[in-house]
Amino acid sequence: MARTIDHSPADLQVEEVTSSAPVMVSDLEAAPAGVTATYYCAVRDGTFGCKPDEPGDGLVVAELFQHADFGGWRVVVFNAAYSVGCSSGTGDNEGGANLFEFANAVSSVKTHNQCDVKFFDGNNKSGTATGFIDRDNNLGSFNDRANSFAIS
Repeated sequence: MARTIDHSPADLQVEEVTSSAPVMVSDLEAAPAGVTATYYCAVRDGTFGCKPDEPGDGLVVAELFQHADFGGWRVVVFNAAYSVGCSSGTGDNEGGANLFEFANAVSSVKTHNQCDVKFFDGNNKSGTATGFIDRDNNLGSFNDRANSFAIS
């Protein structure tokens, strides 16, 4: 005999479930709908600027998108030296870069592997900054203002 259990919304607890498997650049090869082009930026702990590395070798730390809701072009920020992700907390320096041709054009962001990103409206991590962001589908007042970023 089948039994139906009726729960009100107040009775339910929703918990976000995330994968413990690291997200690698190769996991993102198939661009989601709405992404028109993909570019890559390799970062290193304690340094600033994109480094020359093959994208397939890296652990993803962030995806920066041209449009709100994760559309347009994207910049995949990765670290080839990582195997498990960023450290906890936001007090460390896990790389960053100026956005150059992507400056003043980022509107949404996703981070991966326990990483966070902070945007600055000036080059070299200067000027007004956001707080550290894990995921934001619309950067609001910082939309199209970022010139550089830091990873933690």
